[in-house]
Amino acid sequence: MDLHLLDFECTEDADGLVCWDALAQPLARHNNALLQEVSQVLAWAFRFDPQGPGPLEDGALWDYDLQATLHGDGQLPLAARIEFSPATGQTTLTPPALDQRIALSLSLSGAPGFVQAFRDHWGAP
Repeated sequence: MDLHLLDFECTEDADGLVCWDALAQPLARHNNALLQEVSQVLAWAFRFDPQGPGPLEDGALWDYDLQATLHGDGQLPLAARIEFSPATGQTTLTPPALDQRIALSLSLSGAPGFVQAFRDHWGAP
């Protein structure tokens, strides 16, 4: 994988549906790089299937869940809104993480065709 901050773990069910989960909480100086990696992965997924994510049980090829929390020195964690825009290919965080670390989770699930393409492109397990 050509990713340095997102480290995916894989689970697969009997029907061939796969879920990759990544957790990351790098130092604050890596926040931009972390958001860029998320953007790369999700932009690829939207290019693969422009119809976008949705429930696999309803026939979608893939879906994702993206969550973030901000952590500052001596402060309580602060929930943040994190969104990916397929139109711009960028991930935004509200409020912005100034000198706070981002604790981020990205879960990406897919049907067999998506799974194989993801593995081929990213070298994922």
